[in-house]
Amino acid sequence: MVVIGADLIVNPLYEDAAEFIKREVGGVQASICTAVSKPAFDQAYRALKRGGKCVAVGLPPETMEVPIFGTVLNGVSIVGSIVGTRKDLQEALDFAADGKVKTMIHTARLEEINDIFEQLEKGEINGRIVLTMGE
Repeated sequence: MVVIGADLIVNPLYEDAAEFIKREVGGVQASICTAVSKPAFDQAYRALKRGGKCVAVGLPPETMEVPIFGTVLNGVSIVGSIVGTRKDLQEALDFAADGKVKTMIHTARLEEINDIFEQLEKGEINGRIVLTMGE
C-alpha cells in the first residue's frame, strides 16, 4: 500500500475503521463521509468523539440507522451536504493548483483488463488506471 503523507492508515477491508480510529487517536472531532456505502457511514459515525460532527456527503441507497440514545448522550450531530458552493469549488481548485494534491495515474492496455479487475478485487491498485487502446 502506498502512503502519501499519512501518519496512520487503515484498510477497512481488513479492520473496522471506527475501532482503529478510536484505539489509535481516541476518535475524531469530525468525519466527512463521501462514500455511497452504508458501512462507511456507520464507521464515520462510530469514529466520532463526544461532541463530534458527522458530515454526510455521499448518498447511499440504503437507510442509515442512527443510535438516538448514543447520539443525544454523546452530543453528536449529523449534518448533510449535497453540493459545495462556488467558493468551495474555487478553494478546492486552488488547493490543487498549489500542488497539495498528488494524483496517481497509471496506464494499461485494454487487453490487461482481467488482470486489472483481479488487482482491484485484491485492493492492490493505488490511484487510477487509464486504459489505452491500440498501440
